Amino acid sequence: MGKAAQAQAGRDRARDARLKAARERRLKLDADQLVREQRIDEASVDVEVAWEERARAEQAVIHAEVAAAAAIERLLAEKVAIKDVVQLTGLDQATVRRLRQVETDTGDDTGAHSADGTVEDTGDAAEAAGIQVA
Repeated sequence: MGKAAQAQAGRDRARDARLKAARERRLKLDADQLVREQRIDEASVDVEVAWEERARAEQAVIHAEVAAAAAIERLLAEKVAIKDVVQLTGLDQATVRRLRQVETDTGDDTGAHSADGTVEDTGDAAEAAGIQVA
């Protein structure tokens, strides 16, 4: 092999070594990028799941407030005074007033009542309770 061929072979080996090093750096970067993208995907899904859980919790609050409002109305129908309702329930007077408004705003014909007297449909109750439903 002549000097020119040896020099070319040396340049080829150096180029191959550089290509190999560049390829390894790129693979390391790609691996880091894949791990980062996986973390991003997982965080995005965690947000979606948490938001769905939040919406379910909001619905549970709405249902509980409608049920409490109906029970307060039953107490008042029994001629129990507001101050006595406050004392019996442990709720403050402002909460009792707000819950009475929830019952007033929902009306008897906006939702179907179940056997225990709770309202099934709570669309208007959500607004009356001051709760934003997603």
